[in-house]
Amino acid sequence: MEEYEQYKKLFGQLVKEEEQLHTENQRRIKSGVRCLFWIPMLFLALLFLTEGEKVIFLVLWVVSLFVIASYLIYIEYIDFQAQERLHRYTDQGRLAGAGLIGTDIEAFEETVNELLRQIDERKAHSRQRRAELLEQQKARLLGKEARHDEYH
Repeated sequence: MEEYEQYKKLFGQLVKEEEQLHTENQRRIKSGVRCLFWIPMLFLALLFLTEGEKVIFLVLWVVSLFVIASYLIYIEYIDFQAQERLHRYTDQGRLAGAGLIGTDIEAFEETVNELLRQIDERKAHSRQRRAELLEQQKARLLGKEARHDEYH
């Protein structure tokens, strides 16, 4: 019976460590996303503010994006493996939505689709407005040419 209690305690520690790893991975993802924004901005700022070789900063900018994206993919993969182990240990199967980037993928997809629809509407409105302005300018130019021809 004492051996069972030791295994139970060990199992509890294992589950706690896996959950702690998941929490740390969430923190790492947040930091990685911040770095995904700020580090390339730093290289772009250096690109425009220095008189040095521009190609070097552009290469550093692109490389930093790839490195940070690879880091984020690695963290997500490690977390996925840890979640799979935890589910295997506890015989819970796969829990839906236990990932690092969110739990409701359908809502995220709907939000993205709505944003894309709004962008498309704005583009169509902008195109229509430009076409109207172009027609107005064309009419003005044709009116000026007609008046110019009348005088000559």
